Amino acid sequence: MVRPLEAVDLVIAGPTASGKSRMALAWARAHDGEIVSVDSRQVYREISVGTGKPSRADREGVPHHLIDLCSIREPYSAGAFVRDARRAIEEIQSRKKRVVLCGGTGLYLRALLDGIVVLPETPGSPALEGEEYRRRMEAVPTAVLYERLAGVDPPRAQALHPGDRVRLLRALFLYDLYGLPPTELYRRYRGEGLSVRSFLVLSPERSRLYEAIGRRVEEMLSAGWIEEVEALLSSGADPASPGFDSLGYREVVAHLSGRLTRQELQAAIAQKTRQYAKRQVTWFRHMRGALAVDPERADQTALPMGDRIGP
Repeated sequence: MVRPLEAVDLVIAGPTASGKSRMALAWARAHDGEIVSVDSRQVYREISVGTGKPSRADREGVPHHLIDLCSIREPYSAGAFVRDARRAIEEIQSRKKRVVLCGGTGLYLRALLDGIVVLPETPGSPALEGEEYRRRMEAVPTAVLYERLAGVDPPRAQALHPGDRVRLLRALFLYDLYGLPPTELYRRYRGEGLSVRSFLVLSPERSRLYEAIGRRVEEMLSAGWIEEVEALLSSGADPASPGFDSLGYREVVAHLSGRLTRQELQAAIAQKTRQYAKRQVTWFRHMRGALAVDPERADQTALPMGDRIGP
């Protein structure tokens, strides 16, 4: 059983370019706090310019955690984030410092706050076993899969569409692998969640957000984003590596290979970033207990208040 942690003092979430880092830094300086990054891209050591990492001066002034954890060649998951974040939070709290969670990766934040299912290890590889299971079940009609799941785990079957073959196979695979209905398996092995004292979602007016995104992309390109990627490729980095899935990096690779002009590159990254920000806004809107805050009006050092959002 995971040992419960003390409540986190402050969570600052929201879409990219909304001012999360600036607010977190101001609050941490004013309240003797340390920042735990909730960003799935800032964990990669070799990419910095395009991921918006805090400057060296900011990191020296206020300790930041969960930045530069692994190589771009390594995949990083929500489960790994929860493990690393809980470790960092425990360390910060042991030194009687305040904790600020700051970032825009909603999946990671939800996994940390609500708890994530960590299934027990098996002798083999669940991923490989799952692939073999799918091959063995290829001839089984989807309707038969649904009927079987309804017989062993009615709640899980009711939660799935009868035609969702992928999730039906996943549920039945877990049942056959562990001998427990998935509903019971998830209940038994869900990790401890995390409580927070204040949960803020920065919600700038959309036109201002899009203007900020445009400026940010231009600043990153001027700060050496293209040169960063060029140096990585020259050193032998594989553009198929997980780290290159970071927003905008594949577009920079396309520019370096001659498929995009400099102007087209900037426009493509800005458009993709706006689309990503829109998805972030939707995600955070449905997180329980969050307060919507206009970053233009919020006191950067006090605990800003706003309209409650989410269910």
